[in-house]
Amino acid sequence: MIMSKDSREVVKFYEADVWGDTIHPGETLLTERVTELAQIEKECRVLDLASGKGKSAFFLYEKYGCQVIGLDLSPKMVSYAKTKATDEGLQDRLFFLVGEAETLPFLDYSFDVILCECSFTVFTDKEKTVRELWRVLCKGGRIAIADFYLKKQTPSFESEVLFPCINGAEPEAAYRALLTGSGFHSLCFEDHTNKLKEFFFDILFNFGSLSTFMDKLPKLGTGACNKNSYREIMKAFHNETLGYGIIVGIK
Repeated sequence: MIMSKDSREVVKFYEADVWGDTIHPGETLLTERVTELAQIEKECRVLDLASGKGKSAFFLYEKYGCQVIGLDLSPKMVSYAKTKATDEGLQDRLFFLVGEAETLPFLDYSFDVILCECSFTVFTDKEKTVRELWRVLCKGGRIAIADFYLKKQTPSFESEVLFPCINGAEPEAAYRALLTGSGFHSLCFEDHTNKLKEFFFDILFNFGSLSTFMDKLPKLGTGACNKNSYREIMKAFHNETLGYGIIVGIK
């Protein structure tokens, strides 16, 4: 699969060793809440979109016993997840593929539930992605997105932040419009901004200093993820500009 330059930059960012197995606020506790809102059951066919190293997919199997397919743009992370599934004897229940959200390699009506955690904001064409999610969901299927969102927009925040997942954050109303525009209904939204504080301060705790953390991040494009980016994010959090939430819709 040939990736665009932007896609390669995003993959490079998320493959960085600093992130460990889970790359989103709230970690497994928030994943559990996402699955509750999505009403996952054992019989569900689940797509974990942008599945990374498979942490959420393994959690889904452990909690519900359902079949999960993880799709990610990173061959490195897909290989990691596939190896782990084989090592644990779960290769017939957990499947991992390399692919893009905008062109899903699945037939229509393939899934009962689609989860997308801390990745929707990095998709280049969100409208096309949502149309694809609609296509592969069965009637009555649920989509559950957990991601950053803007509680309010400021020009300085938009221009200065250089983290891929936060650059693409939009207001709650924009996410609602994207989903309803493709036909999703009965939307519900939950705010979990409290998880951001834990996420950002865990970074400082684990690395000892902001400088150490920033030095380990890959340099992206013409600008690096630098200390000013991190400070801008923290300022946005304290000023209630940046939030984190879950939105769920039904086909």
